[in-house]
Amino acid sequence: PGEEGFTFDKEEGPQCIRGDVYSVSTRDLGSKDLVLFLQGGGACWSDFCLAVTKAPTNMPRPLILNPELEANPVASMNVVYFPYCDGSLFAGDHIVPEDDPEKVEKGHTERIYRGLANLTAGLVVSKARFPNPERIVLAGSSAGGYGTILASFLVRYVYPDAELIIVNDAGVGIGKDGQPGFIDQLLGEFGAARFVPDDCEECFVNGHITPLIDYFLSRDTNSRAAAVTSWYDFIIADIFMGVDPEGFADALDIETTKLHEKFPDRYRRYIYWGSKGTGHTALLGDASGLIGAGSAISVEMPKGVNFAGLITNLELLRFHQLSVEGVTLAEWIGAMIDNDLTAWKDLLVSRDGPEEPEEGEDPGDGTGEDDANEEEGEG
Repeated sequence: PGEEGFTFDKEEGPQCIRGDVYSVSTRDLGSKDLVLFLQGGGACWSDFCLAVTKAPTNMPRPLILNPELEANPVASMNVVYFPYCDGSLFAGDHIVPEDDPEKVEKGHTERIYRGLANLTAGLVVSKARFPNPERIVLAGSSAGGYGTILASFLVRYVYPDAELIIVNDAGVGIGKDGQPGFIDQLLGEFGAARFVPDDCEECFVNGHITPLIDYFLSRDTNSRAAAVTSWYDFIIADIFMGVDPEGFADALDIETTKLHEKFPDRYRRYIYWGSKGTGHTALLGDASGLIGAGSAISVEMPKGVNFAGLITNLELLRFHQLSVEGVTLAEWIGAMIDNDLTAWKDLLVSRDGPEEPEEGEDPGDGTGEDDANEEEGEG
C-alpha cells in the first residue's frame, strides 16, 4: 500500500561501503504520524568488519514494518525505511584506504563511509513526502539502534516541531567501559568526530556513547527515548565489543540507570531475557531487518566468523510475543507513543533470568516463548 523506492546518484554522496548505490523506501498510509526506521547490519572499521554492503531497493516487512500485523503499534503510520550498508552506524563521512590485503585483491581498495549522506538523503525524501508529521517514531535495531543516537539531532533539525519518540533496539549506547579510545577510533575512522557537539567534549570519557543521549534529552524536551535490550546481548557484547558479558551487563545497568533517574518520565527501559539472556533485537523477528532480503543480501564477514553459523545462533525476539511482567514489547511501545506513563513502565527482568512460574501460571517473564512458532500477520 502506497510504497515507493528511491535510488540516489552516487556522485551526490549517498552510497554503500563498497560503492554500490543507496536506496530508501517510503510507505504512505495517509497518517499524521511517521516512522523512520534505521536498518541494522553490523559495523566495519580497521580492526573488525562485519557489515552489510548493499541496500535493498524495497521495504522488507519484519514486525515493526508490517502494516498487516494487528499487534504492531505503528501499523497505520507512514514509514520511511533507511537501509544500512556502509558500516558506520549512519554517522560516516570519510573514505579510507582498505588495509585488508585479501579485500584489496578483490578490488575493494577503499572503505566508503557515507552513513551521514545516506541518512541525509533519506530525510530529504522524508521531508518531501511527509512534511509535517505530528509524531515521529525514530526506531532502529542493532547498528540502527546506535544510529538513532546521532540521527536524533538531524531528525530534529529536519522536523523541529514534531513530537519525537526514539525506540533504540539493541544499540543502546554501550561501548567498552573505561576505554574512550575505542569510541575515538570509530569516530575518527568514520569521519564523524566533527559532528559531535563542541560542548559535549566529555561525552565519551567513560567509553560509552550514552552521555550523548543525556545531551540530547537535556536540550530537547519534546522527545522521549526507550532502551530495548537483553542483559547479555551476544552480538553486541561478544561479537562486536569483545567484552565480558557480565561487564557488559554492569555497564548497561549503570549507564541506563543514570539516564532513567535523570529523565524518569522520558527515558525508560525494556530489558528482557529471551531464552538465555543473550538475545539481539526484538523489533524484527527475522533477519531481513538486519541484512536485507533477496538479491540485496551481501555481507562481509571477519575472519573466523561463519555467517551461516552466526545467523543460526542469532536469537531474534518478536515484539508482539516477547513479554516482561506480563507486558509485551509491542504494548509497551504503544504506551510510549501515547505517552501513557502508567503503562509505559521501566521494565527490567532479573539479570539472573526469570523465576520459574508455578505450574499452569503464565510466565510473563521476558521469554516470549509461549507462541514462538506463531506466524500471526507476518506475511
